[in-house]
Amino acid sequence: MSHPRLAVRIAAALAAATTAAHAAVTPLAVDCRGARTAAPTVILSAGAFGTSADWDYVLDDLAPGGRACAFDRAGLGGSLPRDGAPDALAKAAELGDLLDQLGETAPVILVGHSNGALYAETFAKLHPERVAGLVAVDGVGAAALESPLLLADLRQENQAAALAVTLGRLGLGGLAAHGMADQMGLRPEAAARKYHGLVCQTCLMTARDEDRLMAVGLSQSQALGPLNHRIPVVVINGDTAPAARLSQAWRTAEVALAAGADRSWILDMPGATHTSPLTRDRAYVAAAVNWLRSLTPLPDADVGH
Repeated sequence: MSHPRLAVRIAAALAAATTAAHAAVTPLAVDCRGARTAAPTVILSAGAFGTSADWDYVLDDLAPGGRACAFDRAGLGGSLPRDGAPDALAKAAELGDLLDQLGETAPVILVGHSNGALYAETFAKLHPERVAGLVAVDGVGAAALESPLLLADLRQENQAAALAVTLGRLGLGGLAAHGMADQMGLRPEAAARKYHGLVCQTCLMTARDEDRLMAVGLSQSQALGPLNHRIPVVVINGDTAPAARLSQAWRTAEVALAAGADRSWILDMPGATHTSPLTRDRAYVAAAVNWLRSLTPLPDADVGH
C-alpha cells in the first residue's frame, strides 16, 4: 500500500513535469498561406529583430505554388518567450517544434534571411531527413566564423542591438522603429506588426540576446560538420557596394554554404539592400523556391545518414 503523502508528492511531480513539457512546446505564432500540394511546404525564418511580418509579400508570391509559412521565433512578435539561451541549437529546436505544430511530416524547404539562415542551416545539419532544400537570403552561416572581418561586423551588430534595447527603455525607440518599418516598404498591416516587434521591450531584449549569441551559434553549427551534400542549396546575395571588402567577405562566406551541395544555385542581386529581397527584390526568393519545388529527390538518397 503506498503512502498517501508519497502519492501526493508523485502527483505533484508529474503535474510539474507536464506543465514544464507544455511550456517547452508553447505554440509559435505563424502565418501560413496557400494550400498543401505535392510540393514541399516552405518555412520562412526572419533575420535579427525580424518577424513573420517581414515575409508578407513573399508569402503571397509563394502561396499559388503550395503552402508557405512564416513564423515568429520565441519571444518575438506574437510568440511567447521560452526558457534557455536563444542560441543556434535552441532556435533549431524551435524549428523542429514548429514543424510538429504544423503537422509537417514530409521534408520542407527552409528559407532563412540574415541571422535566420544560421538557424535554418543548423536545423538542416541536425535533421537532414526533414529538409527538402535550403535557401539563404543574405544569410549568416557557419563559414563566417573563419573571417575576422565578419566577426567584427557581427560585434558591431551586437552593439546596435544593445543600443536598441536602451533606446526602448528610454521610450525613444518609436521613431527609429517607424523608420525601419517604413523603409522596408511593407503593406500597412504587416508594417504595423513589424513596428510592434521593434517597440516591444521584451521582443527587443530577445532579439538582442539572439544577436549576442551569434558567435556561439556559428561555433555550434560548425561543430555539426558540413551540410549533407544531397540537400539542394540556393544562396541569394546582394549588396549596394559589391566591390567593398566587407561585402566580398560576406559573399564568400555565404557561397561556402552551397559549395558541397550536389545541386546548388548562386543568385546575385545587383544593387539590392539587406532587406530588399523581402520586398522590392523578392522575385529572387520566389525563383529560388520555385526551383527547389521543381526538383525531384536524388535516387538512393541517404539524407538521413
